[in-house]
Amino acid sequence: GDCVIYASANDRKTLFARVTVGWQVQNPVLPYSWGMYIPDPEVHNFNGQLYVYGSLDGVPKAFCSPYYVSLTSRDMKRWESRGYSFSSFDKGCPYQGRILWDPDGSYYNGKYLLYGFFEPNSDDNNMFVLESDNPTGRFKNFRWVVGNKSGERVNGISAQIFGDDDGARYILYAPTQQPIEKNYPVIARLVDDNVIDESSVKNLGSYVRDFFEAPSMRKRGDTYYLIYAENCGPITHANHTPKRLSYATSKEIFGEYTYRGTIVTVEDIPNEVNIQGSIEPFGNDWYVFYHRGMNNVWNQRSLCIEKIEFDKDGLIKPVVPTSSGIAEGLNTSKPIYFNTAVTEKNCRFSNDGKYGSVVVNGTAGIGFRYVLFTGKEKKLTLQGEGLGSISNITVTANGKVIGQSAGGEQDIKLNNVKKGKAELVFSITSNGETKIETLHFGK
Repeated sequence: GDCVIYASANDRKTLFARVTVGWQVQNPVLPYSWGMYIPDPEVHNFNGQLYVYGSLDGVPKAFCSPYYVSLTSRDMKRWESRGYSFSSFDKGCPYQGRILWDPDGSYYNGKYLLYGFFEPNSDDNNMFVLESDNPTGRFKNFRWVVGNKSGERVNGISAQIFGDDDGARYILYAPTQQPIEKNYPVIARLVDDNVIDESSVKNLGSYVRDFFEAPSMRKRGDTYYLIYAENCGPITHANHTPKRLSYATSKEIFGEYTYRGTIVTVEDIPNEVNIQGSIEPFGNDWYVFYHRGMNNVWNQRSLCIEKIEFDKDGLIKPVVPTSSGIAEGLNTSKPIYFNTAVTEKNCRFSNDGKYGSVVVNGTAGIGFRYVLFTGKEKKLTLQGEGLGSISNITVTANGKVIGQSAGGEQDIKLNNVKKGKAELVFSITSNGETKIETLHFGK
């Protein structure tokens, strides 16, 4: 549950903190009660602590908002939000209240830096940088990113920063002078935190496939990994479907790069509109950070994490979106929320209820990857509205039936539940609208 703590002094602004207890590791990462929909995650490990730099969804009929946020964690299980890292309403921002798109954080010369840009429009699409003494902000001292010779603002979106082993720093972005169908990733050397070496600018478009936006760079050993949002097929005026997080590799930062395929895709999840993200090591492992829509709402994109592995040649083994995230499986001693489902057929999701609901009217399939069974589960209980309209439920684990009900019941008896990790799938037939929020296992 949640505990909200308020504090104020001398009639000054009231501060509050929300503490969530009992939330298990899962995807999306943050508790639904926080109402924090964080897309476009760029993640960095500063001194053994992870920092997520992201946009913030929440403005009606729009991607993102006038706010950037940051999250932090020491163990990838317990997450903290320190509030807004920057707002376009802040003093010194030249475009008050304008929507902010995907940021990135960096550390340079004793300062933490936040790079970003405003929602593209016909006025300008220029990148900017801010600074702070704290990795979570608040970030101030607004400056445009400019060229070292021309002194002019650099036109681009998705400014991402990479620091190499030798101390050299680079900026990756996508120019915006052309239609998105003709866009491409660019890399350039930084000579200061907001100054680009214009002679070093290089187009990397020939090395990638169906590039849409958001180039991001990481290095593992002697190999550079160029991650980006790939469109599902060639980009046309009618096909804007950047649902694949893909990558290319090279032994030299300016290339040549070789396209290596997709790390994770959301193209098989209904109503997803795009993906964006990054990879980052933490401890002895590597992870991919990306977003997918909460409750299938296109502008409630939420942070998700999967562990990734590399083969003997240093290539990333593709992963699928999971409900359990970095955990082996969802814990059956805790509630499981239907908005963590990753396979859906003939159903929809809504924000109704405390946690959001899956809505069934007819025959539907809903699946979770993965659940970690103890082998002692004897029943499961559904919670929601209109459960009396259900006429049949079949529950399978790794394709084998473990429970059935003729409907009209909240409790379903389970049989032959085997210990271990399983993909849990519900086949549900309802003769009227049914909204299911959570399921609980019992012994």
